[in-house]
Amino acid sequence: MLRLGLQLSLRSGREAMVRLLITAAAVAVGVALLLGVLAEFHAFQANANRPCWSCTPGASVPATLPAHGELWNNSVDFYRGQTISRLDVAALGPDAPVPPGITQLPPAGDYYASPALAALLKTVPANQLGQRFPGTMIGTIGQAGLSGPGDLAIYIGHTSAQVNAIPGTAWVTSINRAPGQEVFSPFFRYAFGVGVLAVVFPMLVLISTATRLAANRREERFAALRLVGGTPADIRAVASVEAMLSAFLGAVLGTVIFLLVRPALAHTALVGTQYFESDLTPTVAGYVAMLLGVPIAAAVAALVSLRRVQISPLGVSRRATPKPPGYWRLGALVIGLGVYAYGLSRTTTKSIGASAYPGLILTMIGLVIAGPLLTEWAARLFGRTASGSSALLATRRIADNPKGAFRAVSGLVLAVFLGTMVGALVPAVNATESTPTAGALSNILIGEIGLPTAAGQHLISGLAAIPGATVYPLYSTGSRSLDIQSRGYVGLSEIAVSCAVMREIAVLGQCAPGVEAVQTTDDSLFDDNPMFDTNPIVSASDPAYTGTLTTLPLQTVLVRANSPTTLEQVRTYLAVNAPPQVGGNEENSPTPPRTFGETLQIRIARAATFERIMYAAVALTLIVAGCSLAVTVGGGLVDRKRPFTLLRVSGTPVSVLSRVVLLEAAVPLVAATVLAAAIAYGTSVTAFLRLAPQGTAIPQLGHDYYTIMGIGLVAAFGVIAVTLPLLRRMTAPSTIRFE
Repeated sequence: MLRLGLQLSLRSGREAMVRLLITAAAVAVGVALLLGVLAEFHAFQANANRPCWSCTPGASVPATLPAHGELWNNSVDFYRGQTISRLDVAALGPDAPVPPGITQLPPAGDYYASPALAALLKTVPANQLGQRFPGTMIGTIGQAGLSGPGDLAIYIGHTSAQVNAIPGTAWVTSINRAPGQEVFSPFFRYAFGVGVLAVVFPMLVLISTATRLAANRREERFAALRLVGGTPADIRAVASVEAMLSAFLGAVLGTVIFLLVRPALAHTALVGTQYFESDLTPTVAGYVAMLLGVPIAAAVAALVSLRRVQISPLGVSRRATPKPPGYWRLGALVIGLGVYAYGLSRTTTKSIGASAYPGLILTMIGLVIAGPLLTEWAARLFGRTASGSSALLATRRIADNPKGAFRAVSGLVLAVFLGTMVGALVPAVNATESTPTAGALSNILIGEIGLPTAAGQHLISGLAAIPGATVYPLYSTGSRSLDIQSRGYVGLSEIAVSCAVMREIAVLGQCAPGVEAVQTTDDSLFDDNPMFDTNPIVSASDPAYTGTLTTLPLQTVLVRANSPTTLEQVRTYLAVNAPPQVGGNEENSPTPPRTFGETLQIRIARAATFERIMYAAVALTLIVAGCSLAVTVGGGLVDRKRPFTLLRVSGTPVSVLSRVVLLEAAVPLVAATVLAAAIAYGTSVTAFLRLAPQGTAIPQLGHDYYTIMGIGLVAAFGVIAVTLPLLRRMTAPSTIRFE
């Protein structure tokens, strides 16, 4: 039987060979995309589980420096929106621990840089970046110390006295090897899980649909084998061989395609992070699962499709109408929505919606389970309202097999569901953070300085000399002393500011009329509220300051930069001339200079990552669903060649038959996508209003959503339209030939 199955698959004429190639090609698309999804997920997991050397806590530096360990000052810097991880380090003895990615600590006056930062240092003028890092580069940081090839990181060697003078310095005797505790890692992991589920299910549908291509025609041939003496076991063996052969060829081809595009995939940063190519792999288990699991799944699908033939050799001619979908399917969707509502009720802004994810996944599964029942209802409604022979034929066929009708569009339904959630939630979240105040201050850099009077005035003069930079100083009037050399940074909240300065940055408040300077606080400037907004620091009720501002210590500088080049020059000047702003580990150490726009971008980057994950899932789902729809429609035409040809030779116009094909795909597609969009929008609005501040406007779907969804649906109808010329050719009276 194995040999016979191979003979029937490879040497049964052009139709069998075409069916084999089309099936293998469809399976290859699904396997290649699925391997890509598994590879991205593995890279994400590997990155999340990577040891976090920068999480090393350290201890307070003893008054007398010990003879073992090292002085460690870990901080961050910024360059054009990119974060630079910086480690200033000095060995205290021969047993000083070495950070990952290098073999020995850099000597004083030397440093190691990541490959991406080393490339920047060679191309960017020194006054914009290189002057921030004293010394000479003696090597690059290896993969073990980086999370991706695009990471900007640097290890700078100093003397112990130099590092000890930087606020926030700690004494380290061992380096952390555990993964970092990122609060958003579970959030992204759940997002990845939803995306993978949305992609995997349509891929399984595609593979199952492809392996059942022209199933009715094959069933007729298998029934003929039964008539000449074949047993049910023989038929199962032949069908399994044919299905497994095409699926195995497709799995091999899909694996080859993935390996060819893998280097390009590693450089695309699909979800916002560029991974190392070695991490971007579905692992050996993934490859084995594709090469073995896909053929086995294809064999199972083929056997399921033959259950009617196994009854008797005449079973093909006496097909009964499949059982209609039961109402329990609707219960699956209701249960999913109920679990989602319960999880959402237990969700807070700190839990990042984790408790709602199981309900969301169950809702997606319930939508797929309930799809056939909803398709049957839509067909009945359409049949009552539409008229004409095309509508009658289409609705009768859909009602006869709603499961098959919905199977062809299930992938598109999931794509619409995910796309609607992303289109509703992400723009709404970004809108709550991108306030008018934040936009007005987007090019203003804020730096906590803390310098005595003379040094502060010298710094202001140096910043003002940079072309394109405008300096707005905030002076300290607090009663506490400003101790720059202490362990940690002591920031004073009592400030004095010129009213002329406030007129330049009016969004931060205005003085009372006739007042030249006021005394206030700057707490809101450094408030890192997730719902970003910067409250005014000056109001008309603030008391006037009558002293001379230039005789006060410099607390903070706001610098307006008229270009990215100017901004980096300002940041470099501050790094060189106000080194306390660099420091690092302790909670009261200052934040590195960055603009309000960069602060906002860091916050919304999390939402952007989620958006990329979901839109990537939507795009892949649309591709897979389009392929599945094409295979389903084309296979359905082949299966119905005889009845369509009989209708045409009996006088039915081709236009009527074309409308039948369009309506058979359009009715379940439109009905299911409308329902999916409505459920997704309702769940998104509920989640947003649950977590957003009171009084927040209801999220609205934007132009991007309608564009992406419109393109997806138009492409789906385009796939259907492409098959219509096949209908005309295969039902032409001149080509009538029934086996």
